[in-house]
Amino acid sequence: MTTDKQSINFSHSASGFPKYLGVLLMTLAILGGAMAHTNPTRSEYINYGADKLSEQLKKQVCRPSKIPDFLQGIADTLVDACQSTLNSQRENVKKVLDNSTARQNYLLLSLYTTEIMGKKYQTIGAFGNFFTFNSERVEHTK
Repeated sequence: MTTDKQSINFSHSASGFPKYLGVLLMTLAILGGAMAHTNPTRSEYINYGADKLSEQLKKQVCRPSKIPDFLQGIADTLVDACQSTLNSQRENVKKVLDNSTARQNYLLLSLYTTEIMGKKYQTIGAFGNFFTFNSERVEHTK
């Protein structure tokens, strides 16, 4: 009785490389498709920017000051009024942001540059999220 045994070749050859290359290319294609599909729109950025700008303004403008205790109620009322005013102006804030923002769409991600209040903000939008870099002062020359 004879049995055929199939020989197994454990040597590493270049023939395995194309198989892994195909998997790598497929993974990159899926990742690229996901990035393109989740690249945030300009309106999503404007909403994000309005939230961030309102939050920053509330911290800088609507902060309570150190006053005597008997005037604390008035100070709290003024802070609340300031925050309510900023909330009611959200559409105007969005218009200002829209007019001061440039978008560079790279299909997989977008780069937003906003110049407002003497500062320049750069934000990357990818995977449905935003990452804003530190702002820098904008020098205008005449």
